Amino acid sequence: MKLFDSHAHYFDHKFDTLEGGAHAILTSPEFADAVSHVINVGTNPETNRRCIEQTAHYDFMWCAVGIHPHDCQHLDQTPDAVLAELYDMIRDPEARRRDKIVAIGEIGFDYYWPPVNKELQREYFARQLEMARELDLPVIIHDREAHGDSFDMVKQYPGVRGVFHCYSGSDEMAKELLKLGWYLSFGGPVTYKNAEKVRRAAAVVPLDRLLLETDCPYLAPQPYRGKINHSGLMSCIAEMQAELHGVAFEQIASATADNAKKLFNIP
Repeated sequence: MKLFDSHAHYFDHKFDTLEGGAHAILTSPEFADAVSHVINVGTNPETNRRCIEQTAHYDFMWCAVGIHPHDCQHLDQTPDAVLAELYDMIRDPEARRRDKIVAIGEIGFDYYWPPVNKELQREYFARQLEMARELDLPVIIHDREAHGDSFDMVKQYPGVRGVFHCYSGSDEMAKELLKLGWYLSFGGPVTYKNAEKVRRAAAVVPLDRLLLETDCPYLAPQPYRGKINHSGLMSCIAEMQAELHGVAFEQIASATADNAKKLFNIP
């Protein structure tokens, strides 16, 4: 059964190191046999534009646009200018349908990579959540080493829905996010030998709130760790989720695809 990759970055230049680039992967028979849908996720003004352009070429691909918390610290333009451009991309429903934009993302907090400008990250995060609330769009949350602040921020926007991608928080925080109506997504790290914390969190997420992802070209699952990741390698992730939940692979594939279609309003 085919899988829905809810978070990928096929415009990333790492794919250029492969023969034929991302296009060769996305058009391969093996990919078609394994993958039903992909959400291609932008991170800054440049990659948002590349993401939209790339998504237009593939019937199975949709996209999200947003300003990543790490990227926002390295932009030459002011937050007002950057966010005005983003708003222009997403404010019109007809334009969103044309460009296949289904979410704002990825957005959030990242306290892992220095330098960390928490005040600037907070401004970008809050203003993009406000856009999501105004436009009734789901969001894709990036939360790295910032679990408490991320949780406190989304609690301030109870009307906003979305997913914590590549979830790395505790199982206790997962339960609280589930109560607030959030989805949680898991990728390659759930398969790593030292990832007991991630597996504990994944195990408490009910099947109707679970998403699968790659975050490709990063975070390839075992046994492909260290290689360039892509959606065709997702079966390892689904198999781990099936084991954690005590259900068949097919049930994981069906439930996570249904969840992603519902969250991102994809027919």
